[in-house]
Amino acid sequence: MGMAVAGMATWACGEPVERDDVNVFLTATEFVVGPNRFPFTVVTNDGVGIDQAAVEVRFSLLDGPATHFKFSRPATFYETRNTTPHIHEDGSVHMHLDRRGYYVVQAAEFDTPGIWSAELSVDPPDADAFRAGAAFNVIAQPSALGVGMAALPIDHPTLDEVADVEQLSSAPEPVPDMYVISVAEALAEERPLVVQFSTPRFCVSHMCGPVYEELASLHATFGDRVRFVHLEPFDLAIARSEGRLAPTPAFQAWSLQTEPWTFVIDAAGLVSARFEGMVGAAELEAALRRVVGSAGTGS
Repeated sequence: MGMAVAGMATWACGEPVERDDVNVFLTATEFVVGPNRFPFTVVTNDGVGIDQAAVEVRFSLLDGPATHFKFSRPATFYETRNTTPHIHEDGSVHMHLDRRGYYVVQAAEFDTPGIWSAELSVDPPDADAFRAGAAFNVIAQPSALGVGMAALPIDHPTLDEVADVEQLSSAPEPVPDMYVISVAEALAEERPLVVQFSTPRFCVSHMCGPVYEELASLHATFGDRVRFVHLEPFDLAIARSEGRLAPTPAFQAWSLQTEPWTFVIDAAGLVSARFEGMVGAAELEAALRRVVGSAGTGS
């Protein structure tokens, strides 16, 4: 998912130099006219993430050969944590904790559809400052549910309709409570709701495992006030038996083209926040606290 482009910046002489061994990967694909969450990673050619850097992003509209500078914003660094099993030759298993860093520019306001550039000035804590960038497309209207839109009620299998939670989830350790109710039933309760489409086992974007675990980690804190619903974007029976990815009716009903997606919905059934691609517990918790606060302290 996303686009990687190096060396697109047009900073003045004396600013950080370009590095041809660094790429900027956007971890989302849908950007629309209006305020956006703009997430990305900064990675060297050999796959090492450049984390904990001070990053400033200059956004410009590209118009043929012309570049129209629009605004500049700082980016905030976040992390996700994902546990993966490691099997030794003697058959023993222990869990590895993998940390993945990413950056987000919040409230990036794009006023015009078209091709834009994000030009980064990156100042790592243990290396010289450098610059890099990426190009991306801004569309007039979202295809996925946008902030402020009504969440669509969808019916789908729940835990009481199947023999085992593995029929509903590819997560190594699924949280059963995230499968006990459908989106349609949850919306009828008129309480805050978070819906995530992710597939830890069959993820194309390679972000689903960390994103699922980050969401699951918040269930213990918010599960008494917020409904959590996890949905696989692809039919698990087909994926497991035939090795192909067939979108589920629920995934198609919300007009999603990529995975993972996480939506935070308020008690009125409106999308309060949406996160395409990589998102960690810190960002999700802030979004959940906003809808919990607006719904009061009760359940």
